[in-house]
Amino acid sequence: MVNVYPRVLVASPVFDGMEYCIGDFLNRIRSLSYKNYDIFLVDNSETKDFAKKLKNSYGINTLHLLLKNMTNMKKIVRCRNRIFTYAVENSYDYVLMMDSDVIPPTDIIERLLAYKKDIVSGLYYGVFNVDRKQKIQPVAWKCLNEEEWEEVKGQLMSNAVKRREDIRRNLTEEEIESGELQEVIIPSAGCMLVGRDVFSRFKYGILDVPGKFNTGDDIYFCRKAREAGIKLYCDPSVKCEHLIEGKFRKENGEWVHPLHR
Repeated sequence: MVNVYPRVLVASPVFDGMEYCIGDFLNRIRSLSYKNYDIFLVDNSETKDFAKKLKNSYGINTLHLLLKNMTNMKKIVRCRNRIFTYAVENSYDYVLMMDSDVIPPTDIIERLLAYKKDIVSGLYYGVFNVDRKQKIQPVAWKCLNEEEWEEVKGQLMSNAVKRREDIRRNLTEEEIESGELQEVIIPSAGCMLVGRDVFSRFKYGILDVPGKFNTGDDIYFCRKAREAGIKLYCDPSVKCEHLIEGKFRKENGEWVHPLHR
């Protein structure tokens, strides 16, 4: 008999620096409307105190990983990979990989499951430096289309950029306002539904870009999935809040950013 409600693990890396938003995050993910999900957090704080608080005060299944002499990015990679391992060991069908400062709509699981995709996310916004100015941009990217590539390829100075797939752009407001499912190269990875065929085969890591910098864990994961022929999607109608400390704050019960003024 086919399970009408696939088993979903809602999971996130956490650490004690996220205490400013953890209450809002946990209150939301404990009240999701889907009928068959569990919650699992992996804490990389320097002590076990935060993990104990999450267990005792919120009743949340939390694993503490003591990770010393690592960069923050490497800690996140270890936490996300531990989440995937836990999902495999406990026979989950999907992982809803969250960031603990992202607040999803209560029906996020049903809406993303309906697409029956290996990787699909909702959408949230972040603050990025664009032309030396801070701008609010959607945290989801496509590669350039053929027309866009023809416009820019003659202006490129970097030898590392040889094809249109090497350049990404944020989703446009037109694409977002359409409300239609978008194929992307990097979705909003802090609210991303991942199927078992993916989380049982792929891991997070850090992609080294020669002569530049180490990229984030989500870029590595998405690239490895794409290289294996897996398509990635974003549903821009599944909008999430993004509670960035020092940038977004609550006013009249809503989280706002100075750039919105």
